[in-house]
This record gives sequence, C-alpha cells and structure tokens, in this order.
Amino acid sequence: RRTSGRRGSLGDPCTGGVEQSFMYNSTDSTLRYKGNSDLCMDAGASINCTVAPYNSYPYCNYTLDADTRATDLVSRLQLVEKIQNMQNSNPGVPRLGVPQFKFSECLHGVLSGCGAAVNGSTGCPTSFPHALGLAATFNHTLWSLAGETVSTEARALHNQDVTGIAFWAPDVNLFKDPRWGRGQEVPGEDPFLTAEYVAHYSSGLQQMNEARYLKVVSTCKHFSAYDLENWNGTSRMEFNAIVTDQDLIEYYFVPFRSCVERAHVQSIMCSYNAVNGIPSCANSLYQNTIARGEWGFDGFFVSDCGAIGIIQNNHHYTNNSNDTCRAGVMGGCDLNCGSFYNDNLLAAVKGGYVPSSAVNEASFRIYREFFRLGEMDPPELVPYKSLGPESVDTPAARQLAYEAAQQMIVLLKNEGNLLPLDASKIHTLAVIGPHANATQDLLSNYHGTNTLVNSHSPLLALSGLLGSDRVKYAQGCNIDNNDTSMIDAAVAVASASDVAVVFVGLHQTQEREGLDRTTLDLPGAQLQLIQKVFATKKPTVVVLINGGPLAIEWVAENAPAIVEAFYPGEMGGDAVADVLLGKISPGGRLPYTVYPSDFVMKRSMFDMSLRDNGGVTYRYYTGKPLWEFGFGLSYTTFNYTWGSETKPYTVHTTEEALREKDSPIRYTVTVKNTGSMAGSDAVLAFLTNDLSAYSDAPLKELYGFARVFLEPGESTTVHLSVPPQVIAHVNKRGIEAIRAGVYGVQIGRLGARFELVGRDQVTFDMETVRKKH
Repeated sequence: RRTSGRRGSLGDPCTGGVEQSFMYNSTDSTLRYKGNSDLCMDAGASINCTVAPYNSYPYCNYTLDADTRATDLVSRLQLVEKIQNMQNSNPGVPRLGVPQFKFSECLHGVLSGCGAAVNGSTGCPTSFPHALGLAATFNHTLWSLAGETVSTEARALHNQDVTGIAFWAPDVNLFKDPRWGRGQEVPGEDPFLTAEYVAHYSSGLQQMNEARYLKVVSTCKHFSAYDLENWNGTSRMEFNAIVTDQDLIEYYFVPFRSCVERAHVQSIMCSYNAVNGIPSCANSLYQNTIARGEWGFDGFFVSDCGAIGIIQNNHHYTNNSNDTCRAGVMGGCDLNCGSFYNDNLLAAVKGGYVPSSAVNEASFRIYREFFRLGEMDPPELVPYKSLGPESVDTPAARQLAYEAAQQMIVLLKNEGNLLPLDASKIHTLAVIGPHANATQDLLSNYHGTNTLVNSHSPLLALSGLLGSDRVKYAQGCNIDNNDTSMIDAAVAVASASDVAVVFVGLHQTQEREGLDRTTLDLPGAQLQLIQKVFATKKPTVVVLINGGPLAIEWVAENAPAIVEAFYPGEMGGDAVADVLLGKISPGGRLPYTVYPSDFVMKRSMFDMSLRDNGGVTYRYYTGKPLWEFGFGLSYTTFNYTWGSETKPYTVHTTEEALREKDSPIRYTVTVKNTGSMAGSDAVLAFLTNDLSAYSDAPLKELYGFARVFLEPGESTTVHLSVPPQVIAHVNKRGIEAIRAGVYGVQIGRLGARFELVGRDQVTFDMETVRKKH
C-alpha cells in the first residue's frame, strides 16, 4: 500500500495481521517474504540510480547531458525492451531500475483525478476555459501563465502518482470548418493566432529556459491537416485529405512550425487521417524531412491512439504488419499510442523489414526527453520534484482561471445598451435555459475531475450577486432533444420578471471527438424557447455556451443583447455573471468566423481547399458572415491614433522585411479609453495585400495583437511589427517568399501602406524539399 505518493518508497507500509506475508523493502524496491530475505519479487520499476550497480552506469550519471545518458541506456536495452517502451503503456525497464514513462493530457488543465486535498483545496486540477475561449482573450501573458499553472499542477500530481509527465497538448489544428467536433479544443481558425498561442502556452508548460530540466513534455497535435471526425459516412480513420502545397505551407503547417521553432516542443502527435494518399503517421516527408530536417525538431513523434494500426486496417496503405511497422517507424513515428508496435515490431525487425538502427533511434529520441525531465535524478537537483498537493487548486490558480474566463467573453450585440444590467433596477431576474444552471458542461472535454465547478453555475453566480430571492429559474428545454413541455413554465417565469437571460448552446452530445455537426443551428427546442421568451416583451439577453460557431440569424436580428461565453471552465459561471451585471467590461474577440446557416449547404467537409467554393475563414471567405473573426464589443469606448513615428506610407527592401527582430516595418498605436468604465481591449493588426503584389493572397491576415487594460481616460502605446512569416506569400508551386509589392495595414479604423522593393526572398521551397526527401 503506497501512502506517501513517492516512487520507490511506501513511507507507511502495511502493518496488518498475520496474513501479511510480504513487506516492502525500500532499499531495492522489492517485496520480500517475511523471515526469508532471499524470497522476493520485483515491486515495479523504480529510480535506482543510487544503488549498485546502476550508479556506475553513465545513464545514471546526472552530470552528463541527456543525449549521452539516452545513448548509454539504449545500448543496454534488449531489443524487446526497446520495443516494449515504444508505446504509451510502457513497462519501463525494471531490471535497470528505469521507471515507466507516463503520458496524459492537459489541453486546458490536467486530465486526471485528484490528489490530496490540503489547505482548503479540492486536490483536483484547475480547469481553465477551453483553448477556443483562451484564444478569444488574445492575451500572450495569460497563455503563458495558464501553461505554467497547468504544468505546476501536472508535476505536483505526477509526484503523487496521479498523472503522467509527458502531455498530449496543445491541439493546434486549425478550425477551418465550423462543423468540426473538436473545434472547441483549438485556438481558432487563424494560423498566426494559433502559432502565437502555442509559442506561449507550450513554453509555459515546458519552461525549458528556466532550468536544466523540462517541467513536462508538451506535444503538439495532430500533424497534419486534421479537422474531420465523422462526416457523411467517412471517419477520420480513413479520411484522405487532399491538400495543395500552397495551402499546407500557408495555413495547415504554420502552427506546427511555431511548435518547433518557437515553443521548442519535445513531442508531436501524428494524426489519424492521410494527406494526399499517405497516412500521417507514415509520412516521412512531413515528419522526417520537414519537421526534423527543415524546422529542426529534435523530439519524438507519437501516434494518435491506434493510428499505426489504421495505416493497414483503414487506409490500406499497407497490407501486412511487417510493412505497417516499417511505414510507421521509417516514416518517423517513434512511439505508438496503442499496441501495434508492441505486438508486431519485434517480428518486423527479425524479418528484416525494419532495421534495428531505426528502433535504436526511436528509443533514443524517447529516452532523451525522459532524461531531460530528470526522472532518474536526485530530487534535490530537480526543482519540480518538490511540488506536492499544496501546488494544486491553489487560490492563485482559481483566480487565474477566473480572470481567463472574464477576459474571453465576447459581447456580440448590445442594442440600446441593455447591458450591463442595472442591479438596482431589477426586482426579479429570469434565468432560463438548458445552460442556466450548467456546471460540468462548462468544462467542455478533456478535463480532469473537477468538483469546484459544481458550485459555480451561472444561476448560482447570479443568485450570489443579486440574492436568490430576486432570481427565478426555469430550464425551458434540453439541448439535445425537441421536448417543448418545459417552455410554458419558462415563459411564465420570464413574464413575471424584469429581464430575462436565456442560456443556450451546445454540449458534448452535439460536438466532440468522433462527432461533427451537420448543422450550425441551435439544436433541439432552444430557438423556440428564445422566441417564446422574447414574445413576452421583456428585455431578453441571450448567452451562448458552446464550442463551434452557431448560426443564430433570428437571434442576431431580434434579441437586443447577445453574449458569447464558449466553454468557460470552472469559474465560468461567475465570469458570465460579472459581465451581465457590469462588474467588468467584456473585451474578448471572436477567434473564428460565424457563418450563416446555409454555409453547410455550400461546402463539403472533405473540401480542404481554402479559396475554392466561396472560401473559408476570414482570410478567404467571400460571403457575408454573421460576425467576423476578431469581432467583439465593449461597455466602454476606445480611440486609436497613430504614434508620432508611424508614417502612412513607407518603402523597404525585401531583405529588410526578412528581419525577425528590430523590423523596420513597425506600427505604433496609442490606445485611449474614452468611456466612463474601466475596460480591456484586444488591439488587432491585419495585413491586407494589394493586387499589385499577387492576386491569390489571403484577403487579409492577422499579423499582431496586444491586450491592454485601461482606466477611463487612460492611454497606452502598442508597438506591432509585421513579421516576415506573415508578409511571405506562398505560390501554387509551394514556394514561400517575401515579394515586392504594396501591402496594406489595418489596425482598428486606422490604415497605412508599405511598399517592398527588391528581389524575392525565398523562405521555404517545397520543390527543393521534395528533392532532398
């Protein structure tokens, strides 16, 4: 019985009655039979680097670098041991004292159970707003802090043996199609926004630059061109995404390049789908030549769970297990989430299908990260090993989750300044809808055990601020069926109140991993509920709690106030109440385009093109959206003016535009809060491309942003340089280059232009890369 939660010791061994025949020996991590010291059994892999003969082996020498230690360990492993540890459910290497390398998830908090509850905490991991909501804050600092908080809790829970130490997060696929069931997991539709998000969130997770040790391993997933679960009879397991080189380099690859070059993630997960006929986990061009060769990735690739087997069984790219193992290992996938390698790779190596050197290389990559984590080093050398229960669900973590939820809320409509509601004038507030008393639904998916949210629903939060006697509740309907039997009761509550707030949206029965939507409309009887409440003539506020965008044309036309709250996490109910009652001013911006409902009739989910069939995302969409990417209102007002050094038209060379640091193409904006309420604003800067540059460029591209917080009358200055990766254009041949031409800049209502002169500066050439491959 383990009571201390530390590997290799029990602290308080069982001291039962005469039945207890085996006792734990902490010296060598064995269970020994009482009265017979020679009769023992292995108690599981443990950290034995202080015990002979392990302490004489280089892999146990913590003064050596991770490469040297991994090389030594791999050289000591038997072939079967290497293969056993090329899977997520690995056993470690008990005979060498090497513990299991454990994996988990932490997209917006650690996906695990709870540890010990101390100091008034629940012991459960903090659940932040999901990635889509975090992205809506457009706040670099918040993303870094969220990553640091999540990894602190991850280490503290790992030290209690509750969770792993390598995490499959973040999800940086792009929300290209609004029907995608996993859109809630990603930072939105824009490649630059997502690239910035991962650069900060993953850096916060790993904290590579703050010590010699990784805090945790961050895994960017799912590589690549993955945004379909199950649509029109085709699942992600067999979907073959047809993608041009232009779209891959300009759009789909951008976040993953940031994962490697900026966030320096130590793991990437390959996806279920195939791209242009090659299953992702077998794609050596993408994984070996581009990620490793061009971008400099030095970590390990892991398959999505079961994705090695589907190379053969679903994509039919191979027709036997030997060729499948070869396709996966030689394609660059080092670690199999699943058992295909464990079941088949040994035979493939012995049969000559997979060289043993490739198994050695994969094992080296995995164990290099294992040593970078300090798993076999003394606790006094690894600062993260001291983290315990006191570091989980802290007041600071709750406060950060609270502030994140406040910052991500987007005000979509506020006709007649209905919001914020004046509490002094409200005798009775009707709180209606299937999400009005939501708790666990606020957490979205991929969340750990969380009990805190159960006392922080929107209903409870509003009741706490106004007093329960002034708040009347009616569910009205369910999300996932057409039952209208509860609507009349909700109408009666609304009729007897001063204001009605209707909470509607989606949950995991409508959108999730494995399930795409077929419509953008509100499901069930929710629209009917809103219409019936609106017909009472009482001021009506609609609050959306959802992941994917909702085409609410009738609501947009008729409801005076609309609030988008996404999946706001454990403190989301309180944050929504704060916005409704004016404790804070909303300042979030939409991280995606909200399309009209007929969008689904015009495009197939199989269509991976960006420009065809009316285009997708704000960068290419030629239709009229309900709300565009980056939209968001406030209770206060902000005025933008150019800084004195900003000129309306400047000329630069293409060589100057290549500079990552100290770029001469920089715009300075003074932002002033001209309203009467404190508020925050997300300053978004876009590049617009003149036709004289090239005709097939995106309509506009986000190139920079900053979140500012201002008191009434206060001003601040924001500097926004245009990075080369946004200026660069990718042509149909897959050549990315900064080219001469005239470019527009748009920041709020301000506009400027710059001209580039000189020869093309090539930054990536797919034709050349293919020749290398």
